[in-house]
Parts: sequence; C-alpha cells; structure tokens
Amino acid sequence: MGLIGTWVSTLLPGDAVGPRQAMVARWTPDRAGAYCPRCGASAAEEGVTITGCPHCRGKRVAWDGVWRLGAYREPLAEWIRQYKFRGQWGWGEFFGEQLANAARAVKFDDDQSEAVVTPVPLHWRRRMGRGYNQAELIARSFAATMNLPLARTLRHLRPTLEQSHLHNQAERWRNVRQAFAMHPVDLTGVTVWLVDDVKTTGSTARVCTRLLRAAGARRVNLAVVAVADPKGADFQRN
Repeated sequence: MGLIGTWVSTLLPGDAVGPRQAMVARWTPDRAGAYCPRCGASAAEEGVTITGCPHCRGKRVAWDGVWRLGAYREPLAEWIRQYKFRGQWGWGEFFGEQLANAARAVKFDDDQSEAVVTPVPLHWRRRMGRGYNQAELIARSFAATMNLPLARTLRHLRPTLEQSHLHNQAERWRNVRQAFAMHPVDLTGVTVWLVDDVKTTGSTARVCTRLLRAAGARRVNLAVVAVADPKGADFQRN
C-alpha cells in the first residue's frame, strides 16, 4: 500500500471502509421498539411498559431516555473496536449521523431549540495515546446532523480504567466515582444530549448525568452507539 496509502486509509476509514461495509452488509440501526427507551437494553416491545423493561423495572435511572444504534454484538461491536482501538476515527461521523437519524425519528414533547450536545470526556492522557476522543467525534457529527450546538460541558479529572476491563458494576462505579466534573456553565432549562460510544452498566453515564442535572439541565437524553447486553458476558477489548 505504501506510506501515503496507509496514511490515507487511517485518516479516512469512515469514507473508505466503514459506511461502504455497512451498506454491503445491509446493516440497519435498531428500530425504537427493539429496545427499552428507559435503559437501552434489548427487550421485546410487549415487555416494555412505562416503568421500563424486565432489566430496569423497579430501578432508578439517572437520564430521561436512551437512544442507540444496536446491541453490542457483531458487526457493530467490530466497527466500534476498529474505531476506538485501531485508529479508524472516520467511523465517528457515520455513528453520529446514524444516531441523529434515530433521534429525529422520535417526536419530542420538549422544545429542542433549547438543546445542546455534549460528549463524555476523555482524560488527556488517554486522548494523547489514542489521538482523539471517540465520544467527541460522534457528538460533533450528531450535533451537526441535528443542527444543535456542541458544548464541552464535562471534564475528566483523573485517569480511569477502561470500563470494559472491569467485571462488575461495583468496580465500574468505583472507577468513575469523582472522576468527572463540570466546566463553569449554566444549563438551566436546557435539554442535553449526552453522547458516548458504548453503554455497559451505565456507571459513566450516571455520573455525567448527575453533574449535568446539578448544572440545571432540564432533561438528559443518552445517545450511544451500542448497549451491552445486561444478561450477557462482558465484552472485552480486542
């Protein structure tokens, strides 16, 4: 391929590989009825009520709703691994556009003119190692497609482990506890779209949502590329 070809394939993986593969595979995002809008877990439509699905019924959730493209399984899981760990950052635009299309398919009761998009932040050390914040690239594309402003409202204060390397909810909660903080911003009356790549137990999203609410956010919508099956084995980094 040569040096120039390798450089181009790394810079433009979304255009050169990602969406084209998606179309060839005839992949489509999950429809809204394929998962619980409260926790994001896969659930039959008839099993979801106003109080949630069998996975979350009777449990408190921090956010107001979840939008996803699919469960964390193939081929979506492999695309996310390419995106996060193999430098194919072009997937971010594709994921963001698809998430925005899923969000726009839903009729909202609240005024989206008072809304912003914010990514889950990445600690500067990991960002330097990876070269980009995967959540921010998705959020940027999501915001552009939704015609909403992008706001970097959250800070990542200390290094944390990859949540996928931890094997229970208690470990994941300790990992992110007091790891995030708000920038000095007033979100009073604002709807916030909180964007991330994967939701596992939801510990990171829970911490971020609480901070956004403390800053005045009226509603927090969680938009993620994939949701890990709460009854399945924890996914592992490849």
